[in-house]
Amino acid sequence: QGTRMGREEDKSVVEKIGEAGSKATGVLSQWWSLTTSDRRPKPDPSRACTVDELPIYPSDLPPREHIFIPEQPLPLQREFATIRLSFQREYERVASRFSVIDSAVNKTTDAAMKVNRYVNEEWTVLPKAAAITVGGMAGFVLGLKRGSFGRVISSSLGLATMAAFCYPHEAVDVVRTGIAHSEQAWNNFQESPNPSEVKKVTKDALAPPK
Repeated sequence: QGTRMGREEDKSVVEKIGEAGSKATGVLSQWWSLTTSDRRPKPDPSRACTVDELPIYPSDLPPREHIFIPEQPLPLQREFATIRLSFQREYERVASRFSVIDSAVNKTTDAAMKVNRYVNEEWTVLPKAAAITVGGMAGFVLGLKRGSFGRVISSSLGLATMAAFCYPHEAVDVVRTGIAHSEQAWNNFQESPNPSEVKKVTKDALAPPK
């Protein structure tokens, strides 16, 4: 009984595969017949005439009636058309958004390059000097109520701030050099001997030999 059931199941699977193959063959044959078929209208024997019956002048021709024959769509043509139109609409929407982002990025990059070129060119020395002077004057005005020492400090801070803004690379180099010199001075200060030891060494060095 088990073998009979297995054979029946195998037969059902084989039959299903055969039916699917026959359906696919039918669809392909229908598509091929629609693609290669002659769609011209068939000749009407009732309208046939001999050469002698043909009119000599075009005005003698009777009016001809034209019949519009709609073209039958191919299998899956409408589905593919729907998918294609949907993909085209989504692509246009995404492309329009990316074009806006791309134009904004290009404008920002161009503006940054122009500012960098303006700052780094040699002929911008005078505008930089004017900016540094304005910074010093602003510091001087802010330090009017703080006495002479306050005016000097505020003016120096204004000049240094604008100079660092106009010359960022040079300001970084100056800061690094100052830090290195400060560390070296601090190390020398820590390694220096005590004054008592220095006096003892000098006295021993100046003492006459025994």
